[in-house]
Amino acid sequence: MSSLSHSDKRKLEKLFGMASGYVLDFSNRTFSDFMQDAAGVDIYDSKYEYASGSKANRLRAFWTQEPDDLVSKVLEDLIELAEDNSSSDMKEVLAARKIALRLKGDKTLEVSTEDRQSTAGSASSDTGTSFLYDVSLSFAGEQRDYVSRVANYLKEAEISVFYDEFEDLWGKDLAIELEKVYSSDSQYIVIFVSQDYINKSWTNHERQSALAGRISRRDDSVLPVHFDSTKLPGLPSTVAYLSISNVTPEDLALRIVKKLRK
Repeated sequence: MSSLSHSDKRKLEKLFGMASGYVLDFSNRTFSDFMQDAAGVDIYDSKYEYASGSKANRLRAFWTQEPDDLVSKVLEDLIELAEDNSSSDMKEVLAARKIALRLKGDKTLEVSTEDRQSTAGSASSDTGTSFLYDVSLSFAGEQRDYVSRVANYLKEAEISVFYDEFEDLWGKDLAIELEKVYSSDSQYIVIFVSQDYINKSWTNHERQSALAGRISRRDDSVLPVHFDSTKLPGLPSTVAYLSISNVTPEDLALRIVKKLRK
């Protein structure tokens, strides 16, 4: 039996268009083939016959009867298909990915907001898995409009994100606080690189902290995003950048969530 909550199911059903008894655009045959490939089950077996026996009801029965690991696998494949549908709401896709990640057993993403606040400052990279934030955003004020949209999409998907407007920093020593956030308290740091970014003292402090953390952890925690052709000082030239020229804030948020899945 999966641990999907009532709220989880409502979000997933909306994304997969299950209100009318369908699941995405599957026919009976293609849905059967999909479930066999994704989960190795015969979705038309009597064990999954629930209510009207529609595709949506059979998927509901599958969610109820099968364990989290198998349900998460099917969800990931369904979400990929929903994502390819141009009419899908990216907020719904992000929220669904968060649910699938939790079922998959990603403990980093299961810490509640209340728990994060109560343990602020105690996270350590020593464990390799315990972080206060899933992702932190480092940017110059000139790019705030774009970055705020990314932050809000991540927040709506229940990703723990450090974004200054979401935090109560009143009275805190920002030099110490930001050094911790960007060096050890975040699983990933997205740096929005621009000429404005490298010209500011505070963003350079964030950059130095993030790069120091990257060296200490020996990982790919720093994810550079280009607003222009500026290179990030201290980042190896072999590290790939992502240009936002053809990437919407919604798309970038989705790519961040995909990164967290790996």
